Amino acid sequence: MRTRPDWLSLDADETVVWQGAPRIRRILPTAATATLWIALLVIGVLLGPRFAPEVALLFSRPVLAGGALLLALPAVAAVAWAYLRTTNVEYVLTDRNLYRKTGVLSTRISRISLATVQSTGLSKNVWGNAFDYGTIEISTAGSDGVDLRLTDLDDPESARSEIRERIGGRQVARDAAPSTPLDSTTADALHDDFRALRDAATRVERAVTER
Repeated sequence: MRTRPDWLSLDADETVVWQGAPRIRRILPTAATATLWIALLVIGVLLGPRFAPEVALLFSRPVLAGGALLLALPAVAAVAWAYLRTTNVEYVLTDRNLYRKTGVLSTRISRISLATVQSTGLSKNVWGNAFDYGTIEISTAGSDGVDLRLTDLDDPESARSEIRERIGGRQVARDAAPSTPLDSTTADALHDDFRALRDAATRVERAVTER
């Protein structure tokens, strides 16, 4: 049995069967862009005065370094924010529901009942096919689109199979549930009610015809 996360409140007989999270490597594009930007700033500080002597006359090297540092801060902040957004996302599948937890400054929990799931999809881009990661898309009955996405999962096929197995198990259980027959007292009461409704409809029809 898997350990229940601290942020998740479950029913007494609800069981966690799978847990997942986005791959941390999803922040690599942001980190690469920030690294390139910082490298260009460093090159500008080191080589700028050599190729642009007028800049050296206007600004000393410490001033240029301070300006480069200020320009680098947004890139560093973007990487930190991407990291926090990724590490604060969690997915939990129980025998009844599918949960997604997101949020850095505040926590948001989304829940979908397995009984309402209509279909599951799996999407991969070129890199996802190469490194075996992808996004699972969950749609519920009556919806026009995707209701919940489990993004950038490693080995998404196994996670999707687990979800579909739980959905299939619940469907079989519903189909196999025996119907409860009516007892004689309830059947007699319903028969009397239907007869009273029929008699009332007959009287209304007769009154309208006589007018």
